[in-house]
Amino acid sequence: MTTKRTGLTKTIRYFYGIGDFAFALMTNVSVYYSTYFLTDVAKVGLASATFITGVSAIVDSFTAWIYGAIMNSVKPLKWGRYRSWLIIMAPIIPFIFFFQYVVVTGSPVFVTAYYFILMLLGRFSQNFGYVANMTMINIVAKTPDEKVAMASNRSTYNNASKFAWSYIGVPFLALLTAKFTPKYSYAILSCMLSCLMIITYYGHFKMFEGYEDTGAEEMANKIKAKRAKTSPMDLIKSLILNPPLLILLVADFGKWCFNFVVAGTVVYYFKYVANNMPAQAWYTLIIAFCSVIGAYFSRQIGKALGGKMTLVVGFLFMAVCLFIARAVHTQMWPVIILISAAQLGYGVTYSVSSAMYADTAVYNEWKTGKNASGWIMGLANIPLKAGSTIRTFIIAAALASGGFNAKLTPAQAPMAMKEAISTALMVVPGIILVAAALILLFGYKLTKPKLEEMQKEIDERKAAEEAAGA
Repeated sequence: MTTKRTGLTKTIRYFYGIGDFAFALMTNVSVYYSTYFLTDVAKVGLASATFITGVSAIVDSFTAWIYGAIMNSVKPLKWGRYRSWLIIMAPIIPFIFFFQYVVVTGSPVFVTAYYFILMLLGRFSQNFGYVANMTMINIVAKTPDEKVAMASNRSTYNNASKFAWSYIGVPFLALLTAKFTPKYSYAILSCMLSCLMIITYYGHFKMFEGYEDTGAEEMANKIKAKRAKTSPMDLIKSLILNPPLLILLVADFGKWCFNFVVAGTVVYYFKYVANNMPAQAWYTLIIAFCSVIGAYFSRQIGKALGGKMTLVVGFLFMAVCLFIARAVHTQMWPVIILISAAQLGYGVTYSVSSAMYADTAVYNEWKTGKNASGWIMGLANIPLKAGSTIRTFIIAAALASGGFNAKLTPAQAPMAMKEAISTALMVVPGIILVAAALILLFGYKLTKPKLEEMQKEIDERKAAEEAAGA
C-alpha cells in the first residue's frame, strides 16, 4: 500500500492559491465586460444581452450543486477522484473563452443563441476545476488549523488579484484593442488569462501529488472505493442529515450578500451621494488592500477564536462598520474608511468559511462513513450564486423606493434618492450580516475539539476496515 503524504508542504503553505489568483483574473473579463461587450462591441440588442447574461446566471445558480455530485458519483479518474478535475477540463477552456468574445454576425436569433451557449459552456467548464480546487482543502488538510491555513492562502491570492487586475487587465485590454481592434481584443485577453489559469491550476495539481489515491489505487481497494463513491441517496443524506452544513449554507449567504450588494451599489453612492466619481478609484484600491490584509491574518484569528466565532465576530464587526457609515453617509471619507474596515472583515470571513465547509465534510464522513467532500464543497457555490442573484433585486428595490431617475444629475438627486442608495449600500447588508451571525452563534455546534476527535475516529475506522479487508 502506497504511503500518502501528510501535513502541509512549504509549497502548499506559500503557493496554494496561485490558481485562485489566475482564476479571478480570468473571470474578471466576464464580471466587468460581458454586458458591455454584448451591447457595445457585438452590437447585440439590450433585451438579448439581458437574456444571455441573466438566464445563463440563473442556470448557473441552479446547477451549482451538480459538479461535486458528479465528482463523488462517477468512477475516479486517473489522478484521483478530485485532483484529476483540476486539469481534466483544461484543454477546452481557452477555446470556449476565446470564441465567447469573438464578434459574430448573423440573424439576431443565431447571434443570441451563439453567445448564450458559449457563456453557459464557459461557466460549466470552469466550475469543475473551481470545486475540485476547493475540495482539495479537505483532502490535504487534516486538522482545523491546516484547513484555515490553506483557506487563508486561497483567499489572500484571490484578493491580491484585485490589485493585479488594475495593472494587468484594464491596461492590457487597451493595448490589445489598439493592436487588434475590439473585434478580437476581448477574445484574446480572455483566452490568455484562461491559459494563465490552466498553468497555475496545473501548479496546484502538482503540489497535491501524493495526498490522494489515484483512480487505480482507489479501485484496487474495495473498501476505499465503497467509501469514496456515493449514490444519490448518500448525497441527499449528507445534506439533510448534516445540520452544521445547513446552518453554514444559510449563514454564508450573509457574506456573499455583503460582497455583491456593496459592489453593485457603491457606484451610485459616489455619483449621487458623494458626488465624486473619481474617488471611487481610491476606494477600490483601499478595499483591495484591506481584503488582502484580512485574508492574510485570518489564519491567526481563526486559530485563536475557532472558525465559528471568527465568522460571528467578523460578521458583527462588518455590520457595525456599515451601520456607523450609514449614520455619517454624507461624509465621503469616513464612509470609505468604514466600508474598507468592513472589507477587512470580509477578507477574514472569506478565508475561514472555506475551511468550515471542509469541517462539515469531516462531520458527514464521521456520521455516515461516506466521503462526500466534492459534493459538500461544491455546495458552497449555492450561497455565492444566491448572493449574486439577489443583489439585483435588492438594488432595484432600493432605487425604486427612492424614486431613482437616471436622467437626474447628481445635483438634482432628491434627498430620498440619496437616503435609499445609502440604505441599500450600508443598512440592508448590515442587517443580513447580523442575522447570519445569530444563526451561526446559536445553530452551528461544531467545535475544534469535536472535529479533532471526529477526524481521529475516522482515521481509526479506516485503519480497522483496511486491516480487516487485508
